[in-house]
Parts: sequence; structure tokens; C-alpha cells
Amino acid sequence: MKVNDLLQEGYYDVDPKLMPFVQMGQKIASALEPDSGVEWPDDEQWNKAASLGTSLVALGSAFGPKTVGDSLKKAGVSVDEAKEIFAKVKDVEIGAGVKDAEPSDDEDEEDHDF
Repeated sequence: MKVNDLLQEGYYDVDPKLMPFVQMGQKIASALEPDSGVEWPDDEQWNKAASLGTSLVALGSAFGPKTVGDSLKKAGVSVDEAKEIFAKVKDVEIGAGVKDAEPSDDEDEEDHDF
């Protein structure tokens, strides 16, 4: 495999059958943000969700897991734990909880002529 082949591989160049799982990984990542509205009962479940989200997002990529089972195994999450995490984040929008920094309202900055 050439370096150019690796660099040109797109994020969405995965098997279409795996895309729902990749998108679920993106939802999990969004749900981990403090402003997402998702409440995690403890750090252990948050850590497992973070690991699962990362593993699912990498699903099917050149260096990532090739199957959903491999993804669960790599994340150290059981099927039941994954189902619980999926249920918790199913209504989260991808990108939810991620906010842009608010602009500063300092009057001092407005008085400067540059």
C-alpha cells in the first residue's frame, strides 16, 4: 500500500453496512460533551462510552476494527453494555453539546483603532 492511498482514504470510505455504527460512534462522542444533556451515572460508564465511541468511529478504516464485534472487543464493552450506551445516546444529534466559544464583549477591544 502506498502512502498516497492512505492519505486519500476518506472518512466515509467504509462499507455502507457499517455506517450506522460509525454514526452511533459520532453520537456517543457528542453525548460525552458536558452540554449534551446526557447524564452518565458514573465515570466507569462514561469511560466505556468514550472507548466505544472512538472504536466505532474508526470502524472499517485502514487501521481500525473491521467488524462491530472487533470494535466492542477493542473497547472492552460487552454487548449488553453497548446496548445500554446506545439507548442512552439514541436521541443525541451528532455535534450536540459542542459549542463555539462566545465572542468577547469587552468594551476595551471596541475602542481600539487598528
